[in-house]
Amino acid sequence: MQHNVGCRNSVHSLVILWQALTHIIPASMYNYPEIISTHKQTDVIMATIEIDGRTFEVDGDGFLSTPELWDDEVAMLFAKYDGIDEMNEKHWAIVNFIRQHYEEKGNAPMIRSICRETGIKLREIYELFPLGPARGACRVAGLPKPDGCV
Repeated sequence: MQHNVGCRNSVHSLVILWQALTHIIPASMYNYPEIISTHKQTDVIMATIEIDGRTFEVDGDGFLSTPELWDDEVAMLFAKYDGIDEMNEKHWAIVNFIRQHYEEKGNAPMIRSICRETGIKLREIYELFPLGPARGACRVAGLPKPDGCV
């Protein structure tokens, strides 16, 4: 009999997981360690994060959900949140190029373009943005999560 109870608990766990993945369970019940609140908006779970007293709506990976709200102050706050204490000229060259490309073409530039246009080598980009060009630099630049960013 004890074995059957274990099976039921496993099935129950799978049902809970399925409900969570299909948004049957309200998003407010999810437990995000660094996220203040969540809500469901057009079948996408959105969250908010607070940095130095300012609250930003972000996607599940922490990318700004409204890129139009981006400005230099937002960039510095997101950089701080990602562990970058101070933005120098090279940080700004990368962020401004990414932002300009996004505003002109609607997507993030390829890493080769960033290196070519800024003159900064890939290895140095990873030193400047420890989370990498997609997850780090694009977040600081206020872009939505780039395609192919896992």
